[in-house]
Amino acid sequence: MNCKICNKQSLILFEALVLKKHLVKYLKCQNCGFIQTEEPYWLNDAYASPIALLDVGLLYRNNMLAERSSPIFNQIAGNGKYLDYGGGYGIYVRLMRDRGYDFYLSDKYCKNLFAQFFELKDAGIENGFTCLTAFEVFEHLASPIDEITAMFHLSDTIFFSTELQPEIEMRSVNDWWYFVPEAGQHIALFSIGSLEQLKLHFNCYLYSNNVNLHILSKKPLLKDPFESKVETPLTLHERIFNKFFKPNHFIKQEEKKSLLQKDFEYYKTKLFNGNA
Repeated sequence: MNCKICNKQSLILFEALVLKKHLVKYLKCQNCGFIQTEEPYWLNDAYASPIALLDVGLLYRNNMLAERSSPIFNQIAGNGKYLDYGGGYGIYVRLMRDRGYDFYLSDKYCKNLFAQFFELKDAGIENGFTCLTAFEVFEHLASPIDEITAMFHLSDTIFFSTELQPEIEMRSVNDWWYFVPEAGQHIALFSIGSLEQLKLHFNCYLYSNNVNLHILSKKPLLKDPFESKVETPLTLHERIFNKFFKPNHFIKQEEKKSLLQKDFEYYKTKLFNGNA
């Protein structure tokens, strides 16, 4: 089986029981280090609940992302429309709109609970978003090159999270907590080498904190938003719940006015004028 990132040879790393019933092969690319499962035939079972019940850090993670991402958007360009790709329940979109960012949501599988009327179809544009975010998405991609190509059709800049593989020899699924075979949704596990291959494939710029936050951009940023800082290894508990980098010193953040009151009035118009 060839690597889904660089198309080089991938060899079986180990087998593991996925969803407690499917014996699945995990393969590692001999060129870029990307780890993928065999073709994921079990995904319908895995996504019976789109947000895995094991994701107890969902609210914490969205709050942390909302806090950490604003300085990065300031570097990319603070104004404009933003799209959260694979935005789930819409928690992050709602939090970012509360902070004054004109965010919209796209998700093929999950019900939008918190950002109704702020989906892709409501944005007024079909592409050209200032930035596309894709948090906890890349590890779910069965066809990463095709999916990232689709993302670049929407925006020239992709800000995403995915845990990079630890620099250890992995011989079983128990060697890294991020495999999460019980949920069956993590089917694409990236290394820094595989991100470099994405950079080459898409002829773009790569910025990374070398842990879990990364940017692919068709245009260079004013500076590296992660300051090329390599994170100190954290404990297992910290790695699960503190999944995002510590604050760095960014350029001063532009003060933005919350869209909460504006959105409240918009919701009233939609709901009580029969347009919902």
